[in-house]
Amino acid sequence: MALKEGRCVNCGSLLYLDPEMPKGHCLFCDCVFDNEDAFRANENPESFTFPNEKQPKYEGPSLTPGRARRGPVVPAASVAPTPAEKKEDGYQLPETKVPNLKIPVKTVVLYSVLTLLIIGILVAVAFPLLAKRNQRQAEIADKFAKALDYPIDKEKDIRVQEMTGTEVVVILPQDISAGESIDLFNLYCQIRAEVVELKDASFKSAKKPVTFRVATPGGGYLIDRPEDEASLRPEALTPLN
Repeated sequence: MALKEGRCVNCGSLLYLDPEMPKGHCLFCDCVFDNEDAFRANENPESFTFPNEKQPKYEGPSLTPGRARRGPVVPAASVAPTPAEKKEDGYQLPETKVPNLKIPVKTVVLYSVLTLLIIGILVAVAFPLLAKRNQRQAEIADKFAKALDYPIDKEKDIRVQEMTGTEVVVILPQDISAGESIDLFNLYCQIRAEVVELKDASFKSAKKPVTFRVATPGGGYLIDRPEDEASLRPEALTPLN
């Protein structure tokens, strides 16, 4: 026989029921009810109040349409699969031999001697160069301080740097003009050329490599490696704040 629509009298879910079976079972809320009530609830739902109450789990005969005369469904007994017999793996990793990294004592001694020898050569070369640099810087600062018309402390107010004295900072106790800064720059370059014994007295050799900073209470000026004589005009200088 064809199935007929009905409604669960508890949750109101739409169900398809067998009219030949007296009872029905809701798959949604587990409610068991008379099929006639379910058919009437579908035809006149406004006449029913669906409480949607929690129902006890139904464990009776199957009420699924078409199975009423076949009795309860009994699930087939599950058979646990037999685990496959684990095969033993007879593979073994090949033996790895670690090489002997022990360095002979003679080799260690030889490397140590060579290292000390290289360090000694570097010190022997660098020490005279550093000494010569320091001597040049001190001589330039001394001569420049004596040539100035300002009372300064050459140890504190003049700082000469680089191997050939190409960088210098001068601190003066009073403000000077841009033109006076240019005069001091030219004086410093002249003294520097004499001390380092420049053979080429051209602008490129004597003045272009020099960075000259003069600091005063009001700021001062920077002359940074001028390209040519035109770069030594007052308006071309960089003021220091």
